[in-house]
Amino acid sequence: MDGYEVKKVMDQVHISSEMQEEVIMNIQRRMEHGNKNTNAWNWRRIATAAAAFALAAGAVSFPVRAFVASVVQERMESVPEEEMKDLNDMVQSQHDVLADGFSRAYSDSEKERSKALWQAYENGTFPEKVIAQVDSAEAVPEGTLCYIRATGVFNLPAQEMTDEEMLQIIDFQHKMSYAVEVQAAAAEAQEKTARLEKAVQDANGISRDEAVEIAKKQLMADLGDKAAELELMTTSAGSGASLLDASDYSEVDFVGESKAGVIYDVGFGNPDTHAPYGYFIDAVDGSILYTYK
Repeated sequence: MDGYEVKKVMDQVHISSEMQEEVIMNIQRRMEHGNKNTNAWNWRRIATAAAAFALAAGAVSFPVRAFVASVVQERMESVPEEEMKDLNDMVQSQHDVLADGFSRAYSDSEKERSKALWQAYENGTFPEKVIAQVDSAEAVPEGTLCYIRATGVFNLPAQEMTDEEMLQIIDFQHKMSYAVEVQAAAAEAQEKTARLEKAVQDANGISRDEAVEIAKKQLMADLGDKAAELELMTTSAGSGASLLDASDYSEVDFVGESKAGVIYDVGFGNPDTHAPYGYFIDAVDGSILYTYK
């Protein structure tokens, strides 16, 4: 999520600016505990957590619910990348089997409780443990809930499952689905970035570093000494400039037209309030097309 998107997200949270700052600072302190790399803020997670926190406290109105695609999104994003890759590889390897089957049918009671537990999960009720996984049906412990990786089947105990067991199944189903979506989105993002980079190269455009320097100079011109209070927001790749397709931001009132349809988003943030301030910069001639704050 780039700085401009964070700004739009927080504008949807219908609480006072003072409460926004208090909530975000609270979340950020938790996230930074034990993390020395405080400059590489994960703005998506901060904004999501802040909105979820405010929503849970009953301090915000309905529109934020659309953004808090839920606390589930936060949970999914907390899963280690290697685990997500492993889950995606497992799902892809199951193309010749009927995955996500069950060793027995749910009882009527389990069916009813499953509906309620799915809703509870979406609202943040998660299992205490993760589901056990085994490689093959031969390795299934008798009477134990587990997931058989080779066949894609949930092995259910003969007796009525507990809420914890059913939540473990729901949790694993979410993780598998998310893992596939993440890998597909990553491939799409890489393809899009390559296309945008080629467009910049073909137009003899500016580099990411040049865009950052342009933004820093403009920030100083706009804010003077107050510019020192802001820090550069970095992407997951460590860059201070996100390469964007200008057509994806048609609702933005640009000062001029993007020369090659490609822009850099360079954002800054106050480490205390986390309020974003940034620029859309034309990737060809370096002109400032838009300022958000």
